[in-house]
Amino acid sequence: MLPDASPNAARKLWNVRFVHLLAIEGVFQFATYMLNPVITGYVVLLGASLAAGGFVAGLVATSSLAVRPFTGLVADRLSKTTLLVVAAALFTVAAFGCALSESVLWISVFRVVQGVAFAFRSAVVVSLVSVTVARDHVGRAVGWIGVVTMVSSAIAPSVASWVGSAASYHACFLVAGALFACGLALAVLFKLPKDVRARHREAACARRGDGRARAASGRARARCVALRDFVYVPAVPYSVMAALSGAPHAINVSLILTVGEYRGIAGISLYFVFYAAATLVTRPLVGRICDTRGFGRVIVPVLLIDLAGVLCLVGMQSLAMVAAAGVLVGVGQGSAYSALQAEAVRHARVEELGRASNTFYIGPDVNMGMTPFVAGFAMQFWGVTVMYVVCFALVSGALLLALFMKKRM
Repeated sequence: MLPDASPNAARKLWNVRFVHLLAIEGVFQFATYMLNPVITGYVVLLGASLAAGGFVAGLVATSSLAVRPFTGLVADRLSKTTLLVVAAALFTVAAFGCALSESVLWISVFRVVQGVAFAFRSAVVVSLVSVTVARDHVGRAVGWIGVVTMVSSAIAPSVASWVGSAASYHACFLVAGALFACGLALAVLFKLPKDVRARHREAACARRGDGRARAASGRARARCVALRDFVYVPAVPYSVMAALSGAPHAINVSLILTVGEYRGIAGISLYFVFYAAATLVTRPLVGRICDTRGFGRVIVPVLLIDLAGVLCLVGMQSLAMVAAAGVLVGVGQGSAYSALQAEAVRHARVEELGRASNTFYIGPDVNMGMTPFVAGFAMQFWGVTVMYVVCFALVSGALLLALFMKKRM
């Protein structure tokens, strides 16, 4: 295990535990983005329809959202490092299970397992980041987590395509499984600082004592179903803003190729190149500004940039407009997401971090699950322009909520 870091080391951004978490997250994300692009093709190869392939591919998001109300509670009741190991183990089982299965049913089962693992991983990783760096470094730390995700999403699908072409779908699953196994080993080796472990033990003892007192007074049953056990209420506005501001990217992830066909724009997939490049450059920078000058100084400007990007999408008719939209949405939505994620956990107590992180992810999960469906309906009946105008209204809602919250800061 890693040696305990000194308090001075723990106050630094680039301390050994933060680097360790970045390595774990990098392995998880790379392996995940190797699995996701090949699932639909593999299910179709097994004889299922394209619609069934899309359904199986989406089971991760669906199952993750289904268990999301409970993962925050579990994350705060149990050891976050233990849950990190459990999530890594489930990821590993799911990947190797897909490699060994030739049944659509079993592939679906293992995708559900991966969704549960994703829900636990996302509930604990940001929580662990927030206790391995000082509070005034949380924004930058979350920004670097985002950079790891973006690099993985840019490279891993190409690696999966190459492995699939050179070998087979099974080889992709096996490589992903091997990466998850490495992540499992790294998760087992991860250890929190002594002072954080002591606070976790004190919080656990307090919960047990509080639970006994409530049981003695006959209020245990009511306490078990309290909303605050499942949702960290202060994180709800940040979750809502992340859902609303993320609508443009959620639409483009699923529908931008169809938009290109409707408007006759060849090479429209370059949007993702410009989006990724802009996000990689700006997320750490915005995280630093958030840490040094405050969340209120950041969120309104980046949401305005996001709105400018949506205006480019509304009028997009050429590759130049595609590039402008990719850059502006990358700077705006990409930076807003990172800032909102950091702020959702910044002021939470140690015993509330799991719920805070988990509550934040509910909004983005709903956005990624529902927005493409609603947008596809709007595009089919009213066209691309109306779809993006509705998207502009959603981001405007995020901006209005940010302005309201800024007045209260």
